[in-house]
Amino acid sequence: MEAIPASFSPIQLHDRLNRPIWLGFKRVPVDGRELLFLTSGSGSVQIGKNFETFAGQIVREFDINPADVDFVELRDEDEQRHWYRWHAQWVGSAPMECRAEAVTGESRRRYLDQVLHGDTVAA
Repeated sequence: MEAIPASFSPIQLHDRLNRPIWLGFKRVPVDGRELLFLTSGSGSVQIGKNFETFAGQIVREFDINPADVDFVELRDEDEQRHWYRWHAQWVGSAPMECRAEAVTGESRRRYLDQVLHGDTVAA
């Protein structure tokens, strides 16, 4: 486990090659949905290459309805925080056609940071 931020809990998942991997994980209920935050911290794990595998494990392990969850990835790159929202087509508990979209709006990034740190109360 390498430098997972304190606002995340460590979780061990398996990558697409079935190797055990430690990630930072946080589950936050917001407006009847759930935000699931993921980060590899300063580690070399690339969530993008393994997102389908990780997301499938998480929804099965925590018995989450994929229709009620949004996955958000936090990447620390070049001393800056970058947020990515993951989209997938779900077939049961299997995500397909996964893609990440950078969160570019300042107010959206600030909102995600507040939710992650518990500074925002869900309506």
